[in-house]
Amino acid sequence: MSYKHFYGAIILRLAIIILLSVAATFLFFEKQALILSILMLILLIGAVINIIRYFNGLNHWVSSFLLGIENDDTTLKIPSKTNNKSINDVYDGIERLNELFKNIKVDISTQEQYFRSVIDQSATGLFSVDSTGRVININPAAKKFTTLNEYYHVNALLAIDKELPGFILEPSGKISRPSAIFENQAGQKLLFKLSEIKTNNESIKLVAVSDITKELDSREIDSWIKLARTLSHEIMNNIAPITTLSKVITGYFTTNGKTINSQDINSMTIANTVKGLRVIEERGLGLISFVENYRKFTKLPEPQFKEVNLSTLIESNLVAASAYPGFNTIKIEKNIPDDILFSTDEKLLSQVILNLLKNASEALLENKNNPRIIINLSRIDSAVKIVITNNGPQIPPETKDQIFVPFYTTKENGSGIGLSLSKQIILQMGGDIILTTGKENLTSFSIILNSELMPHQN
Repeated sequence: MSYKHFYGAIILRLAIIILLSVAATFLFFEKQALILSILMLILLIGAVINIIRYFNGLNHWVSSFLLGIENDDTTLKIPSKTNNKSINDVYDGIERLNELFKNIKVDISTQEQYFRSVIDQSATGLFSVDSTGRVININPAAKKFTTLNEYYHVNALLAIDKELPGFILEPSGKISRPSAIFENQAGQKLLFKLSEIKTNNESIKLVAVSDITKELDSREIDSWIKLARTLSHEIMNNIAPITTLSKVITGYFTTNGKTINSQDINSMTIANTVKGLRVIEERGLGLISFVENYRKFTKLPEPQFKEVNLSTLIESNLVAASAYPGFNTIKIEKNIPDDILFSTDEKLLSQVILNLLKNASEALLENKNNPRIIINLSRIDSAVKIVITNNGPQIPPETKDQIFVPFYTTKENGSGIGLSLSKQIILQMGGDIILTTGKENLTSFSIILNSELMPHQN
């Protein structure tokens, strides 16, 4: 075995050191041969230096190799072969390890070039920012969208929006919104998305930016088309009977385009005329109500913010909702912490909560098996969340996309204004309403409000 050579070399050197020590001692004390004893001492020192060099030669090279690896340097030259097979085996092993590191380095470099090429070709802008706000890396798409470059500070983004640098430099671990939309000087609507990578030394922000102008414009057009269809449908539903009945009633009193004589009018004609006029009146009132709802939707009052106890607000709305038909037969489950204070418009938020409770109770009129409403209130940092859940009939998938469209309704006598108006109110207060259908056939409407996203408070 090769280690026997190593042991033999060590034992031989130790034996020489021992013999030289004994000889030097004997010559000095017994023979009083000072010169010979000094010579033996010199040889002893040489033997000690030899064994030290024997160990340190390998140790020094191994430490140099490890230091090179630590500094990403794999160009160290392997020492020439020695007469000791065990040392040669160590050198061979380290040489193989060095080659392995070289190959890994080449692979990493190749992958880095590949990913760099992919990132540079990406239509999505990507750049990273260090803790001081300096841009570390940025791809061409991000340069085009933002006019940033390497080593620029993100304060250069003030040209797009004064709030954009603050959005990107939000303190680590406190990112309240991972994405936001800003518009640049070219009129492009840019979606910025944040993520974070923590290293041993600092926290790096990764920012993805993409142009969503066409997507937003397309959605806006779709919304207008849906609204126009709904408006035309509702108006035609009221106008068509009015037009038809007007022609019918006109026919009662004309013949060949001429007005009939009064003596030709009988009681049946009068009765039918009165019925027709009542229908015209009903349709006219329905159209007036529709227009009033539209005006209500398009002219929302400005929110008046003040600190409100949301726990008390929800309890008050539950009392008000008890007047709805069948509400007293519904089991109410509440998870409402005490005294959750939040700055909001009390009247507008109450209007939204009452509308959601009304919709839930109406849905539960069809559920005779343990109808229940679950209300959850929670707060996370600067945001609050109110979730109103019911176990009524599920909302069909084809209806979910339409549920917040103005004047869209599946109810026979519904106006289609409640949910869309509630959505607009919450959006105006810097929040959102989200519809989710989860397990156990539950339908949930979540009201989310964030104090940091609220408009300017008077």
